[in-house]
Amino acid sequence: MRRVRRFVLGTAGHVDHGKTALVRALTGVDTDRLPEEKRRGITIELGFAPLSLGEGVEVSVIDVPGHRRLVHTMIAGAIGMEAVLLVVAADEGVMPQTREHVAACELLGIRRAVLAVTKLDKAGEELARLAGDEAAELVAGRFDAEVVLCSSRTGEGIDAVRDALRRMLISLPPRAAAARARLSVDRVFSVRGAGTVVTGTLVEGRLRAGAPLFVVGDAGAIETSARGLHVHDSGVPEADAPTRLAVNLGGVALEAVHRGDVVTDDPGVRATRLVDVALRGVAILKPGTTAQLYVGTAHAAARLDPVPAGEGDAEGGPVLARVRLGRPIVVVGGDRFVLRGSDIDGPAGAVLGGGVVLDAHPPRLRQRRRKRAVLEALHGAVPVDVVRALATELAPRALASAALAARFAEGAAELARAAEKLVEKGELARVRGPAWVLRSALVDLAGTARALVADHVRKAPLDRGMPLETLRKRLEAVAGAEVAEEAVKLAAIARATTPGAPILVEGDVARPSGAAPTRVGGAVGDALARATVVVADAGLKGVTEHAVQEATGATAKEVRAILAKLVRESASAHVGDLWFGRAAVDELRARVQAHLAATGRLTIADFKAMTGLGRRQSIPLLELFDREGVTRREGDDRLAGK
Repeated sequence: MRRVRRFVLGTAGHVDHGKTALVRALTGVDTDRLPEEKRRGITIELGFAPLSLGEGVEVSVIDVPGHRRLVHTMIAGAIGMEAVLLVVAADEGVMPQTREHVAACELLGIRRAVLAVTKLDKAGEELARLAGDEAAELVAGRFDAEVVLCSSRTGEGIDAVRDALRRMLISLPPRAAAARARLSVDRVFSVRGAGTVVTGTLVEGRLRAGAPLFVVGDAGAIETSARGLHVHDSGVPEADAPTRLAVNLGGVALEAVHRGDVVTDDPGVRATRLVDVALRGVAILKPGTTAQLYVGTAHAAARLDPVPAGEGDAEGGPVLARVRLGRPIVVVGGDRFVLRGSDIDGPAGAVLGGGVVLDAHPPRLRQRRRKRAVLEALHGAVPVDVVRALATELAPRALASAALAARFAEGAAELARAAEKLVEKGELARVRGPAWVLRSALVDLAGTARALVADHVRKAPLDRGMPLETLRKRLEAVAGAEVAEEAVKLAAIARATTPGAPILVEGDVARPSGAAPTRVGGAVGDALARATVVVADAGLKGVTEHAVQEATGATAKEVRAILAKLVRESASAHVGDLWFGRAAVDELRARVQAHLAATGRLTIADFKAMTGLGRRQSIPLLELFDREGVTRREGDDRLAGK
């Protein structure tokens, strides 16, 4: 059984050159469906017709308007076209909209054409051949084209047009598989009993009936599903790009969908007002140039600002620009677009140029040098170079996998594979997200972490270290939470090629590992020395924080830090509101253990007799020994702990 190949073919050409008549002669379908089109005899809206060319070649033909004021509709119809049927009237030859349509098709990436010279019966063969030569000269070097002379009225040459179309379409390479399905909406209407229906060209991927979908427009995304699919009025269970397709949307109001919206199964597709692009056909671009930008079936006012080349950059590089749109439109990386001006009558009519979207959702601010490097990498389209440039631009922040969706011509999965290759080479490090960060930036950040900890300990020698939360927040401010977490881990690894001493994370603090205790000097050092003596002299009687403050003259904050340091360094034991000399507590513990070994029981009276202490000291000290497991309470007495 012969495999069916589907194609999308569009017409192009000047008004009244016979595009619609030729489509009718080829397909038997009159694509002018509107009363006004019938009355005026010109195409106003897009028309559609199926064309079977044999040998398994099935074609969706899009008939476009030729009038100058309707070029925007022609461009909307050109989305998804793989080849063009360029129509030139034998009695008029190449005309202004012939040139403008050719320019638009070229900018949209169409490279194959059949040049149909119509009205052969009216002009005669000699004029028709002259018109064909003129058209061939227009597309030379731009399209792979074959010229065919024909008459839609008499039928002469129509079979030759079919044969030329078949040869052209069969020569096209198979469409590469796409990770997402995407249809640009060109018509929206309601069908009784079915609800909202949209039509458009399925430009990539596959749609299945019943599949969950999103309708994406300038107001955001609406969740829906494909209640039904139709290809040229025939219901189908699924459809592959490229093809014309009608989709019955479930649960979507008619007024919620518009021409220019996109139907997709990719949740990463969204509207934008800012894109970075590579331009074609625009040799000189002044900052602030304005135009109308056409992409898919949408268009918007645009302001273009060139991205200047840096010093040392090679001449003749791509013309790169940032485009600010007057309203949000749905764009994905790799989309081709056309730029048109107003009231312009140049070689290509109002077409100024066009190009390809390099980054559909760029950051609002990009450093000049990094911006150029990123856009040149995107223009080069080598995934490893793209990921390297993006990671360098963001460093020390991470390049998140989620941020790759629909932004670039390269798919997110392809870029993720490239990132993993760079991880293997040691250029990137993997962090939570999943995400990737430039390894050199991570190493530098780990060095910063070590320096911050060392600086904190030097400035606050009474602290047991830098609060871990404070360290993380300082790093997060410049690198984000995921990279900060990895930097702290790296800073703790002794073998890491990171300046400074490795840090040691102890609970909720970090301190330099293996470092000698920081000497405390000055007035605080004097207060520490005095407090050490006061606590030691207090012994088992204990001393309060207030008493230490009076004895040292230090501030309340300094006293709290001093007492915490004495406890950490085993110079004091803290129970309740008292600080005891550690040596005295250790000696008492030994006496309690000896008493229990001899008698098996310690009463409150025994303890008071042993120590000469009152209730204020006795109760806290006995509770301390309970917590340490030296003793075990039974009623008011203590037994040996287990």
